[in-house]
Amino acid sequence: MGGDEPFDSTHAERELERMNAQPVQVRWAAPSGEQLTLMLPSTVYPPREDTDLLLSALSRQLVNSKTIWLEIGCGSGVLSWWAAKQGCTVSACDVNPLAVACTRALLSEHGLVGNVFEGGPGPSVDGGLSQWGGDRLYDVVVWNMPYLSSDVLVRGALGPMEEAALTDTDASGLLSRFLTLLQDGRLLTKSGVAFLTVSSNGIGNEAEAIAWSHGLAGRTVATRTFDDGETLSVLAVWKPYSNASIERVESTLSTNDDVMNRGGAEGDTVLAAEQEGGRGRLGRRWETQPGAMMASWLTSQGRPVSHRTLDQLRVGDGLVRLMRVLSPLRQDAAVLKWPNDLYILRAEGRLSKAGGVLFEATTQGTNTRTVLGIGLNTTVHQNSPWSGVQDLGIDLGAASLHRLLHAMVASLFEDVPGLASAMVSLPRLEASVLEGASQFSRLVYRGDETTILGLTESGAVLMDGVDQAVDDPEDIEWSIV
Repeated sequence: MGGDEPFDSTHAERELERMNAQPVQVRWAAPSGEQLTLMLPSTVYPPREDTDLLLSALSRQLVNSKTIWLEIGCGSGVLSWWAAKQGCTVSACDVNPLAVACTRALLSEHGLVGNVFEGGPGPSVDGGLSQWGGDRLYDVVVWNMPYLSSDVLVRGALGPMEEAALTDTDASGLLSRFLTLLQDGRLLTKSGVAFLTVSSNGIGNEAEAIAWSHGLAGRTVATRTFDDGETLSVLAVWKPYSNASIERVESTLSTNDDVMNRGGAEGDTVLAAEQEGGRGRLGRRWETQPGAMMASWLTSQGRPVSHRTLDQLRVGDGLVRLMRVLSPLRQDAAVLKWPNDLYILRAEGRLSKAGGVLFEATTQGTNTRTVLGIGLNTTVHQNSPWSGVQDLGIDLGAASLHRLLHAMVASLFEDVPGLASAMVSLPRLEASVLEGASQFSRLVYRGDETTILGLTESGAVLMDGVDQAVDDPEDIEWSIV
């Protein structure tokens, strides 16, 4: 089935054939080494590489006897079986009633307890949240999300039960529908984390930024690439910096100074409507545009950590990725100028700066406090030399942008107990740098025209005809015309 194609007698016959097929014996090894032998109906999803990948992202620090657990799309039930073995209070659900039966049977066979319901996230006709998830909040939610391409439906490879379990046929997109639930305060506790499997063949490459666009932290914590080039990733989603303070002020000299000079928790942030002494690299004055988003975050303290070129690059790339997800127009109109500036190609074809990133740090002994400042224009005059996010069709004010950037910053820097640190994808960062550089007409290094060839592991650029990697943006002249 697919699109508006009706469920006719041919589909019904094919589905009945699948349902009447002999169960398949599947063997699966748990992380503990325990072997499970499962007899599964042909329409129930068995444990595979994606199951193991999802399980690899779950630590004992997050999953233990105090954990309230929910698995969406439980299939064979092995993940919820594993959670129950750790002592979790287990709930699970699946849109396939045969998967519900398999999960219940697996738990019962091993003397384990869990509530298993029929249903899952989807249109309201599939049942509301109270049906499949109860009205409680969970510490851990896991979902091996459907990620097969829709063309398998056209080929008739799947029956309706398998289609619901393996393909994203939701017009709103299952990920966005799920994130909206979290955004509305459903499912997750204040410190809870959701783990979702996504594919590069679907929305996997944009999944982190999609989470940010909902005001939620999203971080890739595990990946596996297959021979055909597909990459499966586990996306961790949580409420950003839940213990941090968010302060909004009408006017200040510098939001970086405000955050730097006060005590507080990592993630504390200040958003200013007006900033009189904003600064960029080398203390240059930041020319504030009316309505701009100007904010700073405390990204680390009490640790011997200093900001690096790579961190600037990660934030700059994050800005580009978020703008592209938010933009209803040309996503490629937002580009990165190495290492930390957001440029936008305006409608008249002029490339101009829309935002920038500044890290500052102070050190006493081994204690380093690092502050991240981000300036981002919202709207600018038609004849302005600058650009703003409105040039991308993004109609958001400073406060709304700050909420989304708060999520992005947490995704990159927040230390979440039991969660792996943010992964750094040098190939993705390098591609972003090269794409951005291609939008400039000329690059000059110390008087000689050159091009960027790639990145080092520290985020410095390798340039044609230059023996040493270049780490200082001041050494490069960027020409737009």
